[in-house]
Amino acid sequence: MLAGTTPMKLFAALGPGDIVATHRAMQAGNRSADQTAIPFSTQLAEYCRLRGIALLATSSCDRPDETTDSNPDTPDPAPIRLVNRPAPWAWRGGWRFHAGRIRYAWRLARMARRFGADLALIDSGTSHYFALALFRLLGVPVAVNFHNVRWPQGFPPRRRIHRAVMALDDLFFRHVAAGAIGCSPACGEQARARGAARLPWFEWAGQFSREGMVARRPDPAAFRLLFAGRIEPAKGVFDLLAIARALHGRAPRPVIIDICGDGGALDALRQAVADANLAEPGPTESGLAGSVRVHGRLARAEMLALYARADAVIVPTRGDFCEGMPLVCAEAVLMGLPIVTSRLSNALPLLGPAIAKAEPEDIESYAAAILRLMTDAPFRDRLTTACPTLAPRFLDRTQSYPAALDRLIQALALRPPREVTAEAVFERLG
Repeated sequence: MLAGTTPMKLFAALGPGDIVATHRAMQAGNRSADQTAIPFSTQLAEYCRLRGIALLATSSCDRPDETTDSNPDTPDPAPIRLVNRPAPWAWRGGWRFHAGRIRYAWRLARMARRFGADLALIDSGTSHYFALALFRLLGVPVAVNFHNVRWPQGFPPRRRIHRAVMALDDLFFRHVAAGAIGCSPACGEQARARGAARLPWFEWAGQFSREGMVARRPDPAAFRLLFAGRIEPAKGVFDLLAIARALHGRAPRPVIIDICGDGGALDALRQAVADANLAEPGPTESGLAGSVRVHGRLARAEMLALYARADAVIVPTRGDFCEGMPLVCAEAVLMGLPIVTSRLSNALPLLGPAIAKAEPEDIESYAAAILRLMTDAPFRDRLTTACPTLAPRFLDRTQSYPAALDRLIQALALRPPREVTAEAVFERLG
């Protein structure tokens, strides 16, 4: 960037993760120590650093903190600032929840305006979409980054308040949004649905590093299923207990379900596993002991070790969660593992050849899909063989989040000071 040149300014709202701690770990050379995917905040910061874009990125992490970095490669660097600021009333119910989301959108819009942003990129789930019109009211063009769909397939909103919010959101996408990027075809379809067909849309795929991935070493004594993700009822974690019971006495060998992740329902899940006599190994009257193991949040090396021992990944998303396309599905094909899931994961259009399909919220359907994987060797081999043909998109930097953002910036005729390739962004990231 030439001395005295004003850089493009990007404001980004990135969700609830601790982006400050992640950035500091990256700067210290500790790349993605607790994540298998390359963190989105890290991808964004590196893209802006190389592109000469001044970045103000914020998260709603409960741990307030901030850090500022700059581009050491130029004499007139564009600053990179990352901020954790908790969202107001994030866990309240009723009218306070909706008021809190509108209030948070107003706070973010004011931050973007004070920053002088040329574009605001807001992650799905940050606020009600219609509330993002506040950015335009303050003179900041606003786009959405979809990690989640607007509504679960086959489960449209039923309550009057939710239908009203959806109608207002429709107006935002038709008349206010500058564009959108996102993680799956389903996200794009819903962003451009209901009258917003002309909305600029660019898809991205989560990106990974091969570093640390080891060869599979399946457990010969048991069939192991792996769940990795947020520990919340809507993610289907409590359904895993019912699935374990449904398999008892029908599976040709013991089934172990490894559950990894953190979330608000972690303690309740551990208690439910203990109450159901599923936690401890050894013989019991039910014979179910040892079926479910709750590990909590694991470091990357520990997660990869569990992937290596697994026979399949399970994603039992329920109809009250707006899944976009879980990164665990990408991790599965990278490790050569079949996936047991329903249409609610939105992985079928991208990874269908590797999926043993179940019906949403149908315990028996999930059990049947697992039993078929265990007993139908040609079916299992077909799904496993498909994985290497599906995995490359998650290592292809031209299909990454920064690449999609770059296409959006070009479509909006914004001109950052420097050109950069997607591959260059990831050279330091793995």
